Amino acid sequence: MNNKDNYKKAVEQIHASEELKEKTIEKIQNNSKVKHEIPWRMVLATCTALLIIFTTSFVYLNKPQNEEKIPEKEQQPTIAKVKNNLPRFESIEQLKEVLEKNNKYNSTYKSETTITDAVAQEETNSESSTPDNYSTTNVQTENVDEADIIKTDGEYIYYVKNSKIYIIKAAELKIVEKIEYKENSTETFYPSEIYINKEKLIVLGNYSKYNKETTNRKIGDIASDEVYSYRKNLAKAIVYDISIKEKPEKIREVGIEGNYMNSRMIGDNVYFISSKYSGYYEDSDDNILPIYKDTVKSDEELQIPVTDIAYFPDTKSSNYMLVAAFNINNEEEVCTESFLGANETVYASEKNLYITQTIYENKLISTSDKSIIYKFNLNDGQIKLQCKTEVKGDLNNQFSMDEYEGNLRVATTQNEYDDFNDKTSNQLYIFDENLKQIGKIENIAKGEKIYSVRFIGKVGYVVTFKQIDPLFVIDLSNPTNPEIKGKLKIPGYSSYLHPYDETHIIGIGYNTKSNGYGGITNSNMKMSMFDVSDLKNPKEMFNIDIGDAGKYDYTDSSITYNHKVLFYNKEKNLIGFPITYRHYRYSDDRNGFVIFKIDLEKGFEKYGEVLQEINYNYNVGRLIYIGDILYTLSEKNIITYNLNNMKKISELKLD
Repeated sequence: MNNKDNYKKAVEQIHASEELKEKTIEKIQNNSKVKHEIPWRMVLATCTALLIIFTTSFVYLNKPQNEEKIPEKEQQPTIAKVKNNLPRFESIEQLKEVLEKNNKYNSTYKSETTITDAVAQEETNSESSTPDNYSTTNVQTENVDEADIIKTDGEYIYYVKNSKIYIIKAAELKIVEKIEYKENSTETFYPSEIYINKEKLIVLGNYSKYNKETTNRKIGDIASDEVYSYRKNLAKAIVYDISIKEKPEKIREVGIEGNYMNSRMIGDNVYFISSKYSGYYEDSDDNILPIYKDTVKSDEELQIPVTDIAYFPDTKSSNYMLVAAFNINNEEEVCTESFLGANETVYASEKNLYITQTIYENKLISTSDKSIIYKFNLNDGQIKLQCKTEVKGDLNNQFSMDEYEGNLRVATTQNEYDDFNDKTSNQLYIFDENLKQIGKIENIAKGEKIYSVRFIGKVGYVVTFKQIDPLFVIDLSNPTNPEIKGKLKIPGYSSYLHPYDETHIIGIGYNTKSNGYGGITNSNMKMSMFDVSDLKNPKEMFNIDIGDAGKYDYTDSSITYNHKVLFYNKEKNLIGFPITYRHYRYSDDRNGFVIFKIDLEKGFEKYGEVLQEINYNYNVGRLIYIGDILYTLSEKNIITYNLNNMKKISELKLD
């Protein structure tokens, strides 16, 4: 057994709780105060033993078990202050030292940040009562809302377009108010997404402010005053009272420095994320520390103290990740967490938020990647960064993560190449509540990559692809021993999986064809219904091609990469999405939408399709329904259809 194995074995035998660590620190401090009352030999022995326990358990919590020790010359400065179970910077000098080292590292290293939507009017339903069935955002986790450009409460439609928020009376298809954000010479705000919560509208987006400063500089014997401008970006959440739809009232603004990345809403609590470059300047401490703003406390921008910034010793990022949490119905100040690290994929359960960061490793003869996963505890508008871990490979999207009974399940693809071979492989890992690995399956479908994942209860479904589509059915009932139970191989692949009921899953993806050079390429789309009642024997019950392969060269839809565009009406058994048909003659390209009827006995049947010439101002981006009315939305208009017969009803022109 080598030294590394001995080290791991010794570490694994020590299980110090976080409470013990805090008590250990207090005990050491108390010992130092009363050391004249205790024999010096006992003090020395006690402190030495406690120090060994604390140091070893701390390394074990924050360092992956398979990570090699950092060479002495590469180690980051020791950060001693611990808050919320994690080390925090103690001073600006410590932060500067880390940023300087990371900036040098990233100047010679591939960046790890990837920064991730008129016929007879009498047919209109003019009843004043609000329908009790209407579209909601297609979310991954029940009771965890996801922001979107379109929301409805069954009576009004709220739509983000052209730097405006349109509030539209649905039954009359009439704009009752527009919230506009106009640019000026120093400030801009671009809304990205929204939430609706009863009589509150929450708008999320990016705010920019340009500041001018004068600095005195001396070059040799010549002194000069220079005026320069710099831009400060804030990810903002703006809360409106919309109890009177014609007069929305702004009641709160919350901002964190950086660019808006993602968010979730659980109950009355909003959690949103930004990414900020460190902006490190040797002569300016003000530009190093991130800022935040919450108008319930002050209209001024406030700095996050350096002692609140979490620190992971092995982090090479020069970016800050900031996460803010607040309750829209009280006046408690926003809660923030900040640390050095980038963010890409976001997943949230009702109790926890997970954010990933991909690290690309370029070695002498090979390339591989790994992902860091950060875990935050969520509690009624409060957020606490708890721990992190690492896994081989990167994640396809948010559906590659799922929490079940306190355990996190993660599916990844390890993209590894050397000068001679493609060593791509796929893994599934299971972690406990402290992100300690408790189960795994590795080397799934070697040479292929993951195209879609869906976790449903105690079962996981993974689609990989290279030349043909294997659907893997994985039994996760024993989290310490996950097991592949069944596998189905069919042509093409599914890039999105949607649960239909307890024993059926819908797959939406592509057919494929030869590209003439020994490889394959996408052709028209397809949708499949899978019977997964027998885990050992999954079956494709039926499928339907989407797009005429003889007429069009290529079929595409945003549903393959954005689950929020899905139109799904379970009551009527309808499923649909925006669609684009491509032809080698550009003039023959078409855009629109398609809806299918679902029947487990008869299969999929095209229910309705509306196509038009490509015009990016009028291309259909979303479909929603309220009662029996279908609404299609584009950049410049909203069109309604009778959902029972697909006849066009009316059209509303936007600005």
